[in-house]
Amino acid sequence: MNPTPPKPERRPPEPPPPAWATDPEGLLVSSPGRVRLALTGGVASGKSTVSELLSVFGARIVDFDLLAREALAPDGPCFEAARLIFGPKSVGKDGRLDRAFIAKRMFKDARLREALEARVHPYTWERMLSELKACGDCPIIVADVPLLFEARLDPLFRPTVLCFATPATQLRRLLDRNPELSRRQALRVIRSQGAAADKLRLADAVINNDGPIRDTIRQTKALWDRLNSPVAVFPPSRAQAGAPGMPVAANAVGHRPADRASPEGPAPAASGPERTVKEGSGPEAPAPADE
Repeated sequence: MNPTPPKPERRPPEPPPPAWATDPEGLLVSSPGRVRLALTGGVASGKSTVSELLSVFGARIVDFDLLAREALAPDGPCFEAARLIFGPKSVGKDGRLDRAFIAKRMFKDARLREALEARVHPYTWERMLSELKACGDCPIIVADVPLLFEARLDPLFRPTVLCFATPATQLRRLLDRNPELSRRQALRVIRSQGAAADKLRLADAVINNDGPIRDTIRQTKALWDRLNSPVAVFPPSRAQAGAPGMPVAANAVGHRPADRASPEGPAPAASGPERTVKEGSGPEAPAPADE
């Protein structure tokens, strides 16, 4: 008698995007000759370098973080809401929001972060769609979204590209460019941005930025060539397909298995079937001062 084969493990569907994150005009749909890519990566992961390289190669960049900062400028639509959420001390002598003060408050109280994001994110999303529409038929547009997975926006994009660096590399870079930070502060920033294992699993493509700049240039150029290939395959995003968790096609643009994405060998397994990437996005804030 043959033993009953084990049933394959089934992951529950990924959480849906926020209600305000919609694409009624299909501005995010990719097809050969029309790429709408989401680029993401944690702090000090080399994302800005990859974004600049893609711009040099010819892509149009729509920066989610810059749009969020626009919303929080003194004349922005979310400035007053932020002042009310964080109090009068959140505004500096120059009339602008004190990002260090706000970051410190948000690290202490997640409800404050959620309240701010509830105001900033819907505006930023609409501004991003407006920017995409203004780009018209530009062949390749990159939406630079710092915390794409944390905000659950990844189901709306295909392909998604993750800029990856090990925590040790992130820490070294962060301390090098921010000598005023303590090691503890820098680690708090890195750890606040979610688990790398889940991001590696969710991303369609990974650019490993753990090595020298020439490796980043080589990988980014290879990705650019694949994006421009006339035979590139662009499966619909999970949101467009109506099938959360839809696997990426074997020849999807830039896809690399998770076990090759990390310079330290196989990526650590995701912790169970749940999505462990922490929620929260918006402009990247500096680390709060030690207590």
